[in-house]
Amino acid sequence: ILFSKAIIIMAFVPIFTFQRVEGKMFSPVALTLTFALLAALVLTLTFLPAVLSLLVVRYDMAEKHIAWMERLRDRYRGVLHWAAPRDKIIFALSIAALIVTGALVPRLGSEFLPKLDEGNIWLTVQLAPSAAMATTRKVEANIRNIMLSYPEVRQVTSETGRPDDGTDAKGPSSLQMLIDLKPRGEWRAKFPTKEALENDMRSHVDFMPGVPTNFSQVIEDSVEESLSGVKGEISVKIFGPDLAVLEALADRTSRVIAAVPGAADVAAIKVGGQTELRAVLDRAAMARLGLNPGDANAAIQAAFGGAVVGAAYEGDRKFDIVVRFDEGQRDAADDLGQLQIPLPAGGTVSMGEIAQIDVRMGASRISREGGGRNVAVKANVSGRDQGGFVTDAQKAVAAQVKLPAGYRMTWGGQFENQQRAMKRLSIIVPIALLGIFALLFGAFKSVRFAAVILAMVPFTMIGGMAALGLAGLHLSVSAAVGFIAVVGISVQNGVVMLEHVTTLISEGMSINKAIIEGPVDRLRPILMTALMAGLGLLPAALSTGIGSETQRPFACVIVGGIVSATLFMLVLLPLALRRLSRSDDAAQELAAV
Repeated sequence: ILFSKAIIIMAFVPIFTFQRVEGKMFSPVALTLTFALLAALVLTLTFLPAVLSLLVVRYDMAEKHIAWMERLRDRYRGVLHWAAPRDKIIFALSIAALIVTGALVPRLGSEFLPKLDEGNIWLTVQLAPSAAMATTRKVEANIRNIMLSYPEVRQVTSETGRPDDGTDAKGPSSLQMLIDLKPRGEWRAKFPTKEALENDMRSHVDFMPGVPTNFSQVIEDSVEESLSGVKGEISVKIFGPDLAVLEALADRTSRVIAAVPGAADVAAIKVGGQTELRAVLDRAAMARLGLNPGDANAAIQAAFGGAVVGAAYEGDRKFDIVVRFDEGQRDAADDLGQLQIPLPAGGTVSMGEIAQIDVRMGASRISREGGGRNVAVKANVSGRDQGGFVTDAQKAVAAQVKLPAGYRMTWGGQFENQQRAMKRLSIIVPIALLGIFALLFGAFKSVRFAAVILAMVPFTMIGGMAALGLAGLHLSVSAAVGFIAVVGISVQNGVVMLEHVTTLISEGMSINKAIIEGPVDRLRPILMTALMAGLGLLPAALSTGIGSETQRPFACVIVGGIVSATLFMLVLLPLALRRLSRSDDAAQELAAV
């Protein structure tokens, strides 16, 4: 009992090493199961014996023979007798099935986590940085009418510009819409999925060519922006010193990515397009007049930002009196050129006499990361797996976008999380398997039999992958957690079976007979373990409601993995023990366990 529980807990070790989003989602699951197992172990060793000591006096606690279970045992015994002389063929077919499953894994596709349906759509539109609020409002009205024309939409709430408190660094060209959707049962048949609805909406918003849009969800949008600073599932950041070169490379990259199948909402984050009123001071002329740059800057600040010239009182409330240019005079070079600056010796001079003034297009934003300038390209994925899309996009960009010396490119977003989580698992899972092997060796004092039980673990992949394929799900971190959980259950069943075989041998039964009767005797507890885990998670595997997306891969892998692990364990482990027992050393080890 102690070793079985320790093995399951050891299998959960990789989950405890998760970080960031995946850690917050799955670490509580591993902690809950671990504490539940520890509590069950304590109760099994303390409370249960006391209760049984009371019940055994009043009730017949002998094992009851159920007719259908006896028939199942007889058939299982017959299967083992039939398989014994054909073990080489069965081993070969099993390994072939495992190889075929491994070869089909890339066809499943991969992603970080399944997209969680929040019951809404969060649409963001970014107009040109120079767009006025009036233009943004017109676009907002058009898009609002389009969204409300869908019967699937309950209501639309929009936000233009930025909040009054200045907590969100957006300009008047920014537009965000929260599109609240009706329950899925009220949707038209032409939209079987939310993705289909988004694609249709996306096609109707394309009346604004060159205007970046992004279809996401409220929580998803915040998570994506926190991951990479970009609103999109996938972000590509190009680093370098020259903004003009960066913008050209980003535009080229966005066109290449947009041509990859599955690309949606692809856009390069615009850094230019902001109108600037520039004044280049003539320092020599200013010096002749006794002026310094601070005098000119103070005048410009007063004209555009305002200067406090007094105060007005209304009761006990004080209001500053601010003087500045009228709104219509703040965007013309001629108006700035007429600004009068007082001279130290008396009189004034116009700004146009001491500065060269012009209007030009400048940068609306300059993004930095790690001390380096960068321009980002964002993209969403529609109609295919995230991992496959990124692989194809990286190949296309590498072939068609050549970076000059001093420039580099990084890929991030949810894809970066997937790569990080899978890389960590590739290191931690082998360590956990070594820990399980050590526990098995401690239980049976035999490297051979510990290795045989551990060799049954890969066969869980057959059922798990089949379940993912039948459910139409991709391989994700959630599915990986399911495989980790199945490993513990599979090894525990092997321990139960081998432990009983060694018990029968110690009681005087021949090795060959014990290898048959041991698994037959333990058929019921093994099936009970598999059925409890499988049936318990079957509702989660079949669920399609809101919020079920992240748990379905986990549940499907466990249900499918337990089926294949149990079937292969019941057949292959006795055959492997029988073949090992032909060796004198192995037979002695088996008898000595």
